Amino acid sequence: MPDSLRPLTGHPEFDAMIASFSYIHEDAAQEKARQKIWDKFGVDGAVFISDMANFTSTSRKIGVCHFLKLIYRARKSIAPIIADNNGRLLKCDADNCYAYFERTDDAIQASFDVNSALHALNERYSIAEQIFLSVGIDHGRVLLVEGMDFFGDPVNTASKLGEDLAIKAETLVTERAIAASSFEVPENAERMRARIADIEIEYVRLPMTERIA
Repeated sequence: MPDSLRPLTGHPEFDAMIASFSYIHEDAAQEKARQKIWDKFGVDGAVFISDMANFTSTSRKIGVCHFLKLIYRARKSIAPIIADNNGRLLKCDADNCYAYFERTDDAIQASFDVNSALHALNERYSIAEQIFLSVGIDHGRVLLVEGMDFFGDPVNTASKLGEDLAIKAETLVTERAIAASSFEVPENAERMRARIADIEIEYVRLPMTERIA
């Protein structure tokens, strides 16, 4: 089935509510339907999005089958660490993983633990076999389709951080996520500001060696 004909998430109630909303034209009715969706699926929490560093360049040089092998190995490492830090791994798409955490502290700690585990794993392999992740984290209100997907501004922001701005073994956390946590930003962390696709993001660049007390 072409992607354009597939359900949005596969969650019957969520997909039905979005489908119904798409055919409403009157402003007041739209607002009522929108509020109903947020009342049903809206939650506050932390968004964690990881990206494998150098995906495009490495795939072109070595071949996509090699990189698919690394993606498989990365997912096996990421999934249990997300769970151990009270997170929910919602989906993996190509070299990206998407997770939701109720607490921002847990999301930040998970990013450190994942990169620490991969660092230890990399010592067993040659450079071509090593895996490096970049992670973006934001906090706010999202539409959470349990076990499947999430949507909202924090998802967009975390994606920009993890995929576009972070380098390998680096975690970028928005200032609003830091404000929603008990994490104390270390002195050597950089506070940054970026504008991507008309979105201005204030964030902190965290070394992977930091830990939450």
